[in-house]
Amino acid sequence: MDSNFVISVLKCISTAFISSGIYVHLRYLPNFVLVVPILIVNILHNNWLVDEIFYLLSKLSRWLTVRKKTWIFAIILLLAACSNEPKNTNTKEESAPKTTEPSSPEKKNEEVKEEPVTEEVTSIEEEGTYIGQIDNNSIEVEAAGETLVLRLTDEVRGTVESMKDGAKVNIVYKKNDEGQWVLEQINEVSTPQAPTSKKLTYIVDGTSVEEDALLTESELEYHFYKLPDFEFTAEEPRKDLLFATKFAETFVRIEPLSEEASIDDLKEWAKDELEAIGEVNEVNGVEVAGPAFEKTSLFITASKESYKKYIVIQELSNGDQVKYTVNLPEHKNAAKWEQAIWAMLSTLQTK
Repeated sequence: MDSNFVISVLKCISTAFISSGIYVHLRYLPNFVLVVPILIVNILHNNWLVDEIFYLLSKLSRWLTVRKKTWIFAIILLLAACSNEPKNTNTKEESAPKTTEPSSPEKKNEEVKEEPVTEEVTSIEEEGTYIGQIDNNSIEVEAAGETLVLRLTDEVRGTVESMKDGAKVNIVYKKNDEGQWVLEQINEVSTPQAPTSKKLTYIVDGTSVEEDALLTESELEYHFYKLPDFEFTAEEPRKDLLFATKFAETFVRIEPLSEEASIDDLKEWAKDELEAIGEVNEVNGVEVAGPAFEKTSLFITASKESYKKYIVIQELSNGDQVKYTVNLPEHKNAAKWEQAIWAMLSTLQTK
């Protein structure tokens, strides 16, 4: 049975009792009767069947007179006449306040748009050797053991046009958006001028000799200091000749080697050449010619009674290699000239 109907019944009963004066007889009732209305309220609140109500009313009627029983039945009839219009007693459950869930780090990361990181292009500065122009828009420069192809800008085009191949240069360049290396600056490195003369000291038979030597430059891109007793001239392609002024058979042939030169082949040919003179011996370059010959790929000699010959491949401080062929025929000044030759070759430098 609907609980709304039961509540209506209780209200009608209460009204009927009050209006009929039944409350007067309550003083004659046992104490438990006073509890009955409270029980009824609890019963209705827990949605018990209405039959329980009639059961309690019947218990109540035993304590009343017949006249009061008549009133009770009248009350029941009155209940039938009461409106049973249901009233909505259901209470809506209060909705829990909506709480905003904290955004997860993943959602926040999705919401925040990451801006692309642009790498800063920095310029590179190096020293190298200017090889030459490829075309009107690019040049080649050798730097750090690599050959760089650099695009020209209008700012450097005029400087490049007046530059000689093989010049030592300082360059500043960077990579553009197309991945090309672009030349920003190029300046020729000014090499310090070598003094026009210097004193050379060498030992002859235990005696120290000191002489003034003059700066001598070769068309093969090297220079050295020449002592007064010698002359210098170009001989064959890629070779020069330094010889004694009073005895031309005493000489040294100077041959700068290219990077493509095969040292193994040169060693083999040198041994074949010296074997025609006599037994070939490999000697210590520092002991024979001085500290400048500490780095040598080859230092061999052969001799006979009136003649001695050396073939040397020296590695210079800049990595270049030079081949020397030294002829020393018998002469009263042979010992002096030999030491003078080593002193002069010790000053040789490539450009």
